[in-house]
Amino acid sequence: MVPLDRFTVVLDSCTLFPMFTRDVLLTLAEHEFFNPKWSPRIREEWTRNLLARMQERSLDSDNQERVERIRAAMDAAFPDAIVVADLPEPTTLGPVDPKDRHVVVTAIAARADAIVTFNVADFAATHLQEHLQIEVIHPDAFVMDLVELNEKRAVAAFRDLRARKKKPAWDLAELIRRAQGAGLTQTAQWLSNPDVAELL
Repeated sequence: MVPLDRFTVVLDSCTLFPMFTRDVLLTLAEHEFFNPKWSPRIREEWTRNLLARMQERSLDSDNQERVERIRAAMDAAFPDAIVVADLPEPTTLGPVDPKDRHVVVTAIAARADAIVTFNVADFAATHLQEHLQIEVIHPDAFVMDLVELNEKRAVAAFRDLRARKKKPAWDLAELIRRAQGAGLTQTAQWLSNPDVAELL
């Protein structure tokens, strides 16, 4: 588990371009569970991937503008999130997949406690924990760590997330379905708990 005070976390691009996962993580950040960080390269990757996903589904001419609005809203909500890492790759990154080393460099520059990513295996998690004291954690496990840290505040965050969904509105079943579809299976199980569900 990541440290129990308010910690710094680098969000990998694979957690930011899927809408539901991005919404969950940033809503929890808004509720001051952690300080989110990303680099210009991470931002470029998730915006490019999101635009490609949108264009696969629709050829609307405003897809680029929609992505830019999301990016601008994130930058406005978290003005300190961007990290410009002008550091050489340390030799300790040998076991890390070359395409993901820039994320670790960002974490080093940000003095981050953790990297949240769906691609845990690519980061040689045990190696990074031992050599750099950076935890690599799946977003589902990360959310559940935050629930364990302060369940009442986590419930409030998910309640706020639901309240923002207007077109169409999300009922609890839709929230759970989206968590399951996003690969946040433990989170979906927690949301399904009757004691939690009645508060959402």
